[in-house]
Amino acid sequence: MGHLFFIKFMGWIWTLRLPLTVLFSAYVIKELWLLRKHERWHAVLMFSYFFLIISTYWIIKPIKKALLVGYYQAAGLTVLGLHLNAAQLELVAKEINMFIALIAALFFAKIASHFKRERLALLIIAFFLFGFTLFALLLSNTEPLTIWLFYLYGDLFVTLMVASFFAFLNDSGDVYTAYRVYGLIVLGGVMGGFFGSAVVAGYAGKFEPSLASIICSGLLIVIAIIVWRLGKSVKLLFPTEPSETTTACGYKTLLYGLRDIIGSPYLLGIASIVGLYEIVSSIMDYQFTSTVLHFVSGEQLKVYFASVYSFTNFTSLMLQLFLTRLIMTHIGVDIALLFLPVTAIAGEAAFALMPVLLAGSLLNTFDNAFSYSINQSAKEMLYVPMKREEKYHAKAFIDIFMLRSAKAIAVAISLMMTLIFVGFKNVRWLSIVVISLLMIWLTVIRYIGRTYKKMERAVKIL
Repeated sequence: MGHLFFIKFMGWIWTLRLPLTVLFSAYVIKELWLLRKHERWHAVLMFSYFFLIISTYWIIKPIKKALLVGYYQAAGLTVLGLHLNAAQLELVAKEINMFIALIAALFFAKIASHFKRERLALLIIAFFLFGFTLFALLLSNTEPLTIWLFYLYGDLFVTLMVASFFAFLNDSGDVYTAYRVYGLIVLGGVMGGFFGSAVVAGYAGKFEPSLASIICSGLLIVIAIIVWRLGKSVKLLFPTEPSETTTACGYKTLLYGLRDIIGSPYLLGIASIVGLYEIVSSIMDYQFTSTVLHFVSGEQLKVYFASVYSFTNFTSLMLQLFLTRLIMTHIGVDIALLFLPVTAIAGEAAFALMPVLLAGSLLNTFDNAFSYSINQSAKEMLYVPMKREEKYHAKAFIDIFMLRSAKAIAVAISLMMTLIFVGFKNVRWLSIVVISLLMIWLTVIRYIGRTYKKMERAVKIL
C-alpha cells in the first residue's frame, strides 16, 4: 500500500506537470513584478542559477542512494570486524562525507581568496563538469569503488556549488538588492528540488546512472552560460567593486562566536536546536532507508526513492508557497519553530505503532519538507533582533563549525545505535530515542520563543 501511494501520487502529479508549471511560473512572475525594474533580470538569472544547481543535485540523489544501498542490500559488508547492512553503510558514507565537507570548506576558502564572482563559480563548474563526464563512462559498469565515489561526489557537488552560488550572490555589490531577491531565489531552490526529483520519478525506468551523469553535464553547461551572463549583468548594475570586508570567516571570528554562544543562553539554545536536529534527522533517515530496503528491492529502489523525494519536495514547495509566510507574519516565529518537531513526533509515534512502508517513508517527508521551508525561515529569523557583531560571529560559528560537527556526531551516534538495535524489527524502537530528543527540542524552543519575543519588543521600543 505504501509502495503504491508514493508512486501513484507522483504519477498523478506528473500528469499535471503542465498546469503546475503554469501555476509556478505565474507565481514567479508575480514575485518578479514586485521587484524594482533594474533588479528583475538579475533576479531571473540568480533564480535560474540556483534552480538548476538544486535540480541537478536531486537528479543525482535518488540514483546515488539507490546504487549504494541496492548494491549491499542482499549481503551487506564486513568493516573492521563489524558486519554492516546497507543502511548502516550509508551512515558510514555520510560520516566520510563530513570529513570531505571539511576539506572542501578549507579548499573553497582558499580559492575564494584568489577568484571572485563568475571566475570562482566557473572554476568549480569546470571541476564538476569533468567529474560527471568521467562518471558517464565509469557508471556503465558499476563497481563498488565507483558507487562509493559517485555517492560522495554527489554530496561534494551540492556543498561546493551552493557555497559558490551564495558567494556570488553576496558579492553582487549591493547587499540590499540581494536581500530583496533572496526570497525569490530560495524559492528557486525549493522548486529545483521538486523538479529534479520529479523528473527522475517520471522517467525512472530510463534514468540509468551513466545517462544521469550526461544530463548533469548538460545542465552544468547551461549553468556556466548563466554564470557568464550574470558576471556581465553584475558589472553593469554595480560597476564599483565591493570593498574588502570581514566576510571571510577566519579563526578569530569562530573564536568570538564560540565565546558569544557560551555566554548567551539564547545562542546556546539556537546551537542546541542545530545539534538536536542533525541527530534526529540522521536517525530518521536511517529508519526511512531501512524500511525501504525491507519492503523494496532491485530496480524498484530507484523509482521508489525518487517518488518519496518528489513527494517530500512537493510538500516543501506547497508549504513555502502557501504556509510559511502566513505563519511567520500572522502567528509568530515561536509557533513556526514547533511545526518540525511536532510533526516528527507524530510520524515517529505512527512508525513505532505500525512499522510499515508508508509510515517509514513519511518520516522522510516530516523531516525534510518542514526543514526546507517553515523551520529554515523561522531559524534564520532568530538572529534578527541580535546585535550586529554578535549575530555575525555566532552565526558564522554555528553555520561553519557547529553544523558540520553536529552532523558528524549525529551520524556517529546513529551508527552506534543501529549496532544495538539490529534488524528491521528493532528499527521501530529507535522511535523512542527520537521522541525523547524531540521532547528536549520542544523544551529548548519554549525558552527560545519567550526570549525572542522579549528581544523583539526591546528592539521595537528602541
